Amino acid sequence: MRARRFIAHNILHADDTPHRIALGVGIAMWIGLLPLIGFQTVIAVACAAVFRANKAVCVPVVWVTNPLTMVPIYGSCLAFGRFLLSLGKTSSHPAIDIEAQISSHLGAHEGLGRFLSLEFWGAAGRLLIGFGAELWLGCAIVGLVLAVASYFLSRWGVVAMRDRHRQRVLRRSMFRARLKGAKVTRKEPA
Repeated sequence: MRARRFIAHNILHADDTPHRIALGVGIAMWIGLLPLIGFQTVIAVACAAVFRANKAVCVPVVWVTNPLTMVPIYGSCLAFGRFLLSLGKTSSHPAIDIEAQISSHLGAHEGLGRFLSLEFWGAAGRLLIGFGAELWLGCAIVGLVLAVASYFLSRWGVVAMRDRHRQRVLRRSMFRARLKGAKVTRKEPA
């Protein structure tokens, strides 16, 4: 209920056009799913300013990735990106165990001396870049799909809520006019 009230109050009641509100939601959803931890809000508001979207709507939506949701969201995006990158490779098993990959790349040297070797740090860098590419690809594609869906869903929600509000105001004014005894003619909103 609290989440529903928060969305209804902060997003659907924003004082802007449905397009600008929905564009702000879409931008924030895409930026919120990218692995830009710590910079998401600033980047989303800056992108909303560039694209003339509603900046105030961006702030709560970009927090879709927070400390509670970060691991499942980024973990699934990493798996999706790994799957996409493995489609082009000829491998018998596309899902490689992360621990096995780390130990195969970084386990060449045993003991404390391995941290001092350039080979270890080169392998660690290549491994992080590989995970980074998989994570960024997965996050970018999932974020883009969810951003487009969020745009259309929020635009529909804003228009539907405003139409419902207009109908409610019209019914109230008709009811008050009947109480006063005036003749009521129903006008459709333009």
